[in-house]
Amino acid sequence: PPLVIHHEADGSVHTEFELGAAYEGPAGHVHGGVCALILDHVLAAPAHQPGKPAVTGTITVRYVRPTRLGRLRAQARVDRVEGAKTYVVGNIADAEGATVEASGVFIRPKRR
Repeated sequence: PPLVIHHEADGSVHTEFELGAAYEGPAGHVHGGVCALILDHVLAAPAHQPGKPAVTGTITVRYVRPTRLGRLRAQARVDRVEGAKTYVVGNIADAEGATVEASGVFIRPKRR
């Protein structure tokens, strides 16, 4: 489903969404690859600055517990910036808390 990313005044982002059977991996749960895709998208959002796009350098995903199909929330924030690299952390959570955590390094390419 399309994700609507909400940007907060503190620079963090979040989105709320619902995943159904089309995103199922293990019975009743979201496929881990879908979780990774969503986190790559959401973690990139706070790394982008107006006129300064960033691309994924690396992303590390930690599956805390199975993510049940249904209503979910993903959020991310910048942890730190070092030169052209922006380090971002975030997670996917259900009503009981985080199910998947991620960290990523996003790189602002040099202009040619």
